[in-house]
Amino acid sequence: MSQPIGIRALSLRTGLSTHALRYYEQAGLMLEVPRDARGHRRYTERHEKWVAFLIRLRETGMGIAQIRRYAELTQGDEDPDGTRRWAMLREHRDELRERVGRLHEHLEVLDRKVAAGCGPLITGPAAGKE
Repeated sequence: MSQPIGIRALSLRTGLSTHALRYYEQAGLMLEVPRDARGHRRYTERHEKWVAFLIRLRETGMGIAQIRRYAELTQGDEDPDGTRRWAMLREHRDELRERVGRLHEHLEVLDRKVAAGCGPLITGPAAGKE
């Protein structure tokens, strides 16, 4: 994208609704969005990449407050060398790895249940056990 685009075009490119994009801006999650003479938002490639990153953070379980803090650190003078942002991402990555490990264990149990033909109608002492 070489020319700035409007909110509808960004919505189509990112898969987020225009409402979600406006919400992200109002919630302090977006990079500053310049406006044209008519007051319409003008997004750049940087905004598109930022939104893609926000989607990843949300889909991996980072909360809105944490994302807001990360966005503040990205745009302010508080973290000029990126140390705080790096620490936030590292902590989030480590938590995600732990969650993925637990999910993998759950998947293995379910795979064994499916392979054994165990259905949802199990009753008696074996109900609820591996």
